Amino acid sequence: MGAFDLTIGGLFLGCSINLYLYGLVFNQYLAYKTTKFDDRIWLRVLVAILFVIDTSETAVSFYAVWYFMVENYTNPSVLNYIVWMLPFCCATTAISALGVQSFLINRLYRLTRRFWLYIVLIMAAVVASVCGTIACIQCGIIFDATKLGPVIPLATVWMVTLASVDIIITVTLSRALWRRRTGLPGTNTIIHRCIRASIQSGLFSSVFALANIAGFFFWNNTYVYLIFGWPSGRIYSNSLLHTLVARKEHAEIANRTVELQFTRSFPFPTYP
Repeated sequence: MGAFDLTIGGLFLGCSINLYLYGLVFNQYLAYKTTKFDDRIWLRVLVAILFVIDTSETAVSFYAVWYFMVENYTNPSVLNYIVWMLPFCCATTAISALGVQSFLINRLYRLTRRFWLYIVLIMAAVVASVCGTIACIQCGIIFDATKLGPVIPLATVWMVTLASVDIIITVTLSRALWRRRTGLPGTNTIIHRCIRASIQSGLFSSVFALANIAGFFFWNNTYVYLIFGWPSGRIYSNSLLHTLVARKEHAEIANRTVELQFTRSFPFPTYP
């Protein structure tokens, strides 16, 4: 293993994965903007805010790689310090996760009408976001990458709570959708696709969150955690945009289903 595999290597891999996922976000954002959805203003604002956050985080991550690999190519000691770009990128993940999880929790409540579950999940999502933001601020204040021990407990609470909320949302949402099967091929196809998308997004976000805290816990004096930390926010944005954009395809499937016997076009579902 080379001398910089766990530092520069982590930065490079994290930036590369993040760039790939940002490409998916950009593509789905264009699809959302070019398709006529009658969504409420708060949802359109949420999508726009997430896109701005994703764009900013991707640009900052590129600058971080430039800073370490070009500007300070002959100054390896800079790797011992937490420059502002690193906590900034991690803090954007905490913000993005809160926005997307709030949307999914609201969607789950509309399906289950379990108010107690709604309150518990919202509170957990807020706690995770607050802990993540504070942990990132503490990293910037400590500055020394070899002295991040005090941040580990707060970061652990952040990532474990984040993963727990994702898993609960995925399982509960999948069960609620499964119970809404009608026996009609068209509607069942839509439900099965929604379940598959929910499981995939929840699985990826949970795995990245747990891998992130594992990297931070075992290699907190390196940048291994950035391999999973930087792309995490893009996973949440992709989950939201895929859910929104997929409505067009679902409406087309419903329109082609003879069994539905509709006399008018099946409209895009909207979120209140």
